[in-house]
Amino acid sequence: MITYQVEPLENCLEEIKTLFEAHWEEVADPNIPLNPNYDKYLEMAKQGLVHAVTAREDGAIIGYHISFIYPHLHYQQSVTCFTDIFFIAKEHRKGFVGIRLFKFLEQSLKEKNVQRIYMGTKLRLDIGAILERLGYKPIERIYTKIIG
Repeated sequence: MITYQVEPLENCLEEIKTLFEAHWEEVADPNIPLNPNYDKYLEMAKQGLVHAVTAREDGAIIGYHISFIYPHLHYQQSVTCFTDIFFIAKEHRKGFVGIRLFKFLEQSLKEKNVQRIYMGTKLRLDIGAILERLGYKPIERIYTKIIG
């Protein structure tokens, strides 16, 4: 059975780390090695800025959505969720596991009076169609360039 829950990051980070390598290999730039600043994540979590939602099957972590929640710097009255990362282990990408993760996320954010969610998608693993079916609207495209 798969469950979805909000968890304090300090309680689930070690388990989430077990999925980071697979996540990185699938979507990240291989020219820049994976090296998360876990101390900064935990510091931000202590400040109440991190929102961690996990998906678990029989207690074992199979996915996550990590975001930062704070008033938007351009619209101070708008509490905003800025998605950092999300991932579902490949073997669990069937049925509606991802959709249920996003719907649970939205409900948990409503309880925190979040007004808007920003969520991107990687072009090499584009879930834009799924996000649009969930009511998200594309608003920009982000470019990157390695210069060093």
